[in-house]
Amino acid sequence: MKKCLACIRCGFMDGCAYRSYFITGLLANFIQVAVLYYVWRAIFAYQEVINGFTWEVMQQYVFVAFLCNSVFTMGFEMNTAKRIIKGDIILDLIKPIGYRKMLFFRMLGTAGMEFGAGVVLVGGIYLVVNGVEHLNLLRSVLFFVSLLLGMGIKFCIQYIFSLLCFFTDNAYGVTKAREVLTNFFSGALIPLAMFPGILRDIVGYLPFQGIIYTPCCIFIGNFSMRESLMGIGMQVLWILVLGVLGTLFGKKAFGVISMYGG
Repeated sequence: MKKCLACIRCGFMDGCAYRSYFITGLLANFIQVAVLYYVWRAIFAYQEVINGFTWEVMQQYVFVAFLCNSVFTMGFEMNTAKRIIKGDIILDLIKPIGYRKMLFFRMLGTAGMEFGAGVVLVGGIYLVVNGVEHLNLLRSVLFFVSLLLGMGIKFCIQYIFSLLCFFTDNAYGVTKAREVLTNFFSGALIPLAMFPGILRDIVGYLPFQGIIYTPCCIFIGNFSMRESLMGIGMQVLWILVLGVLGTLFGKKAFGVISMYGG
């Protein structure tokens, strides 16, 4: 337990030390959501309902998606690549706590800071724009559960992509590929309900929707209670599946170090 708390504390200190990175990322996300807000506003000026979304619902979706996307923004692929190149990665692997567990609890420390700032900022803007009449206690509780599980899925995906750095020097390309896939297929830019039929069916079989789309639809009421619970169940399932894949891929990646005598 002390080891986990120490990792959480280190993650929080990292977030504070690199707060300019966090603020820059938050500002970039805010600009993105502002652009999306006015784009959707212009679109709904000519059409009242689009694939089950009204302008009132879309306003809520845009702000909630911004909140989900503002939590756990700091990726660790680049840092992993730097430690591999310097040889410091071996120090992480011989620590008395598992490598993935160490990364996870460090992520919790960083995400805690981001979550607090995001809730205060986005929550305030949301209440000003949408008011409190749309808030539902049970849905809010399910939303926060789903949001935490979405963070778990995002961590698992980042962990798998970070392992690719053991096989390539192009960590920047790995990071950007993960960011593009995550943002597009999670619903951060466009609600997945807006996707064409075939693409929507394909995305339904991928884990990315559990990061943003599922929490958002739970909060704004696009999912029934049954669909909300099923969505949360799918998030748990994907965490287990990605966890197993990460374990198997990790053994392969760590074996590369042994091959080169690291």
